[in-house]
Amino acid sequence: MPSASRAASRFASSRRRAIRGQMVLDDATAQRLRRVRLHRLAIGLGAACVIALAVGLYFSPLLRVQHVQVVGAKEVDASQVEQLASLGGHSMLRLDTASAQERIRFLPMVRSVQIERHWPQTVRVIVTERVPWGSWQVGDSRYVIDNEGVVLAPVALPDGSPVIKDLSNPVRLVPGDHVDLDAVTLTQSLTARVPGTLGENIAGLEYSTEKGLSLLTDAGYRVVIGDSQNVDYKLAVWKGIEGQMGRDHMSGHVLDLRFEERPSFQ
Repeated sequence: MPSASRAASRFASSRRRAIRGQMVLDDATAQRLRRVRLHRLAIGLGAACVIALAVGLYFSPLLRVQHVQVVGAKEVDASQVEQLASLGGHSMLRLDTASAQERIRFLPMVRSVQIERHWPQTVRVIVTERVPWGSWQVGDSRYVIDNEGVVLAPVALPDGSPVIKDLSNPVRLVPGDHVDLDAVTLTQSLTARVPGTLGENIAGLEYSTEKGLSLLTDAGYRVVIGDSQNVDYKLAVWKGIEGQMGRDHMSGHVLDLRFEERPSFQ
């Protein structure tokens, strides 16, 4: 019978393979193995194609930075920002934006910077500039500062901008230098709160490394605040002493609030 003959042939072939030490598989198992091998081969070829495509795109001029847009630069030179960014010609797939932002932040007028990709060939540099807030005076020289105490390039300030006289710093300042941040922060708080809390205006502001911040009231007496710690308590003590002594009797004197619970009046 033909079927018996084929079975006998397969048996003999299997027996010969078994004798040679080969694994004997049935037809279904062999087909499954072939499918697995083909599937793995297809996956390998697909991965190779993806890698080749990625490498091609990385080196392709189609995804290279061709345009750098600088947004928000008014006082800052936009061409200088673009030069410091140094991103022209770089691959859009791998831009070192962190280093570019760090370089741009060295410009004194730059407060923050953000870099965006606009595919396929454009980079946008968004600059937030520092805003002039007041003046830091050393001797006869006044330096424009922002509300973080950073010295800026000379610009016109509106009338009534705070002026802090530094009595202890003879050093000439240049844009990018930092003055005492606590004194600047405290000045912002006092100029906003003293008129409402004490009912009087600040006629002058002074700073020294020894005493911190002092202010001269329009009633003619000086108040040494020191630093920004416990400002609420210091203002309450100030108000209480003025209420007891009377504003007119304090003219020409100095109220020292640096030691909080042990204020002195001279």
